[in-house]
Amino acid sequence: MDINNLRLRLKTALLILPIFILPIYLGGIYFKIALIFISTVLFYELITIINNPKRKVVTMLYLCFLCMSLFILMLATDMAISICLVALIVGSILIKLFYRENGWLLAIICYSYLSFLAFYHIRLQGNPTDGLTSIILVVVIAIISDTSGYLGGQLLGRKRIFPYISPNKTLEGTLFAFLTPAIFIFFLALISEVDFNNSIIYLFISIMALGAILGDLLGSYFKRNFKVKNSSNLLPGHGGLLDRMDSTVGVGIFFIILDKITRNSSYENILYFWR
Repeated sequence: MDINNLRLRLKTALLILPIFILPIYLGGIYFKIALIFISTVLFYELITIINNPKRKVVTMLYLCFLCMSLFILMLATDMAISICLVALIVGSILIKLFYRENGWLLAIICYSYLSFLAFYHIRLQGNPTDGLTSIILVVVIAIISDTSGYLGGQLLGRKRIFPYISPNKTLEGTLFAFLTPAIFIFFLALISEVDFNNSIIYLFISIMALGAILGDLLGSYFKRNFKVKNSSNLLPGHGGLLDRMDSTVGVGIFFIILDKITRNSSYENILYFWR
């Protein structure tokens, strides 16, 4: 295990966590500004990876699109999201018509904007308290999955599982990333004497952990396809924002899917079990 790299990772995490936690806790306009900033940086890292010659101009256009869509989202709920998705589809068609050779640009616009919509919906839709606890759950699962996968792979990793997408990923580390979040929350419930008597809860946590793994693989696919190790040097020891956010984006999208399923089933609101 690279102890020096691990120390650098921890130092960077301790420095940046308050910057991310404060707008999440405050919500409202503070979270909206932070979300726009994060989505724009994420987009810029991705468009830099694909080496788009007009990345600054395209990033400014993306920022304008975010601001306009945020205004639309503030006017309504589900209808506003539908309008934003229609705008994304129309914009994608226009890009496809005028930039036929650059399908990657379309892919990163979709990835960046869908992640923006997912986190907007999780934190700002419905009851503010539910939004806060929900996004904390998403972030915690992503951190546990990411950290346990890294440590498990470093300590016990032997068999490479995705050599062409993520050469350092091992079967052992992936199993740690998948199983540890549910195990951690199970023991946390025992210690705090919270009654989690429904096993479906742990199934949902594991599904969201799978989202973290797939999100991490998707981020790695973007980078490896263009022979880039890190998305940027923004975060010492971690790489870029994409390197830290890919698993969180995966968990967030899986959370939205599970939330929509449970709201229309006998497991309604089970994702808010700690209320």
